[in-house]
Amino acid sequence: MSTRELSEASEQAARKALQAEHAAVWLYGLATAFTEDSKVRSGIDEAATTHREHRDRTRRLLRAAGVAPPSAEPAYRPPKTVTDQNSALRALLAAEQDCSVGWLAVLERSEEQQLSELALTCLTDAATRATRWRSRLGIEPSAHAFPGRE
Repeated sequence: MSTRELSEASEQAARKALQAEHAAVWLYGLATAFTEDSKVRSGIDEAATTHREHRDRTRRLLRAAGVAPPSAEPAYRPPKTVTDQNSALRALLAAEQDCSVGWLAVLERSEEQQLSELALTCLTDAATRATRWRSRLGIEPSAHAFPGRE
């Protein structure tokens, strides 16, 4: 992929989606400290791995386009204080919603096939995880009709 293949709009959207992935990776790490249920912990570990993979793929695509990917911050502030498993899951739900918004923006702005395919995969994954966390928290409806537009 060359620099010419990414429009300014798709580049900016991809950078913002990558920043959401950085935050999600960090928040999943935080959530592990508040999780005692082994089934929930397994879901957290699996999701963290997927977010790292999405982060790394996005970095590679941006670099291939001649774009310097944004670096992760040293820490991120959850939307509300995390004190237990439920508040940790609510923070993860917010992270998934942020990722959904970011990846939908990429999907809407990208004309480059690899980036569009990555955005669709990431949006679908984030929406699926958000549904899982809403269901676990007893939030109805657990699935949103238009992920990324919450």
